[in-house]
Order: sequence, then C-alpha cells, then structure tokens
Amino acid sequence: QQMRTSVPEILAIGDAASYRHWFTGGDVRLESVQNATDQARLAARTIIGHADNYSAVPWFWSDIGDMKLQMVGLIAGGDSHVVLGDVAENKFSIYHYAASRLLGIESVNRPGDHMLGRKMLGAGFSPSPQIVATGPDGLKAALAAFQQAEPARAAG
Repeated sequence: QQMRTSVPEILAIGDAASYRHWFTGGDVRLESVQNATDQARLAARTIIGHADNYSAVPWFWSDIGDMKLQMVGLIAGGDSHVVLGDVAENKFSIYHYAASRLLGIESVNRPGDHMLGRKMLGAGFSPSPQIVATGPDGLKAALAAFQQAEPARAAG
C-alpha cells in the first residue's frame, strides 16, 4: 500500500512493481511514466515518515499520428460501455462499466473527456450510463452535485 516490499525497509516502484490496487482490489503492474512518477512521490513520502496508501488514479496517453489517445482508470472486467462523440471523425470516448460502476474511459482526440474522467474517478464518482449519455455538460453538473453532497469523499 505504501510501495513497501515484504521487507519494510525496501520500497519498489515503477514498471516492475506489482501491488494491490485500491480501485480493482486485485494485484496490478502498470507500465507508464505517470504511474512511476506517482509511486515515486509516495515512496519519498514513505521514506520521510508521511506514509499514505497509494491511491492515484491510473492514466495513460499516447500520440499516434494525428490521434491523441488517452485512458483513465482500469477497464478489465467491464461488461458494458457508452460511446460519446464521433468514431468516424476520430473524436470519441468510450466509458467502460462493470454493472453500474464506471471503470475507466478511453478517449481519442477528446482531451476534455479524459480530464473530466480523471476528476470523476479521483473523487469516487461513478455516473450512470444515462448521465454519461447527456454529454460533458451533464457530466460536469452531476460531478458538481456529487462533490457538494459528499465533499469529504470527493476531496479524496
């Protein structure tokens, strides 16, 4: 939880570190710059005695030609999805669900969806597929209402 190995004085971070993920409840190993950076920050805090549990929301990105691919969350185990945007125009996002729980979002050339997804997952907010279908404005309003109703939880 604090990037400690089975030997408490030894920490592990980055691509090789497998850990129990707070969101999935399972062991994961994420290979991304952002994950390694988030883990390094937590390891530094652990070393100086301010140990928190690792709770960063995983996110990734890649630029391929004229496409910006961005992902937030972990979508393994999903059983349904909602698509926003225009797939034919390479401007769309796929919101992945397991039952009614939002697992993650994959976006192509829709950075606003990605940033909103990071805020939602970080706050513990899981909008229904019906709210997602209302689009970014509806999602922003629903997130704001959630943050007002549950400020302590939404603050992380």
